[in-house]
Amino acid sequence: MTDPRSLAAGNATWLTDSRVYSLIWLGRWLERAEAINRAVSSAARQSAANGTGTTDLRTALVSVAQMVGMQVEQEETVAADVLLHDTTSSALHCLANARMNATQVAPLELIRAIAAAILDLQETDASSMETPEQVLAVTQGIASHLAQINATIEDQWFSRESLTEEEVFRRFVQQ
Repeated sequence: MTDPRSLAAGNATWLTDSRVYSLIWLGRWLERAEAINRAVSSAARQSAANGTGTTDLRTALVSVAQMVGMQVEQEETVAADVLLHDTTSSALHCLANARMNATQVAPLELIRAIAAAILDLQETDASSMETPEQVLAVTQGIASHLAQINATIEDQWFSRESLTEEEVFRRFVQQ
């Protein structure tokens, strides 16, 4: 009798529930980081287009922070709080959790790509996020890292060559 918490992936290979959960949460954390980045980027772009400067940016970012479940104590640091500070709702926290889940199931290249994004965010100076243009520069950097992470997932798990579903599943399980 098979364990109901496992999925048969081949003759001697099983995807246990913990690996499946790690895969699900890896994707969820990456999606959340991307959503936060898009929301902050949109607010910064709109503020830059309106030409109203940092006041409008801070007001828009307070709404973004509340959307992701953050309590805003100081409007002056809201951009850094949403992107850089390791609070439970920041983009940095999402990427750190994605890396933790990736260590359970992902190839080394993906773990390195996520780690590079985390290091880049940790090296970003929070005081350099005052104007909409500065916030846009940071969000564009995050977006490029997320694109690299997605490309790594595509290359490592779903090769660009035409494969049957069985071959895709077999390669996925081998990872």
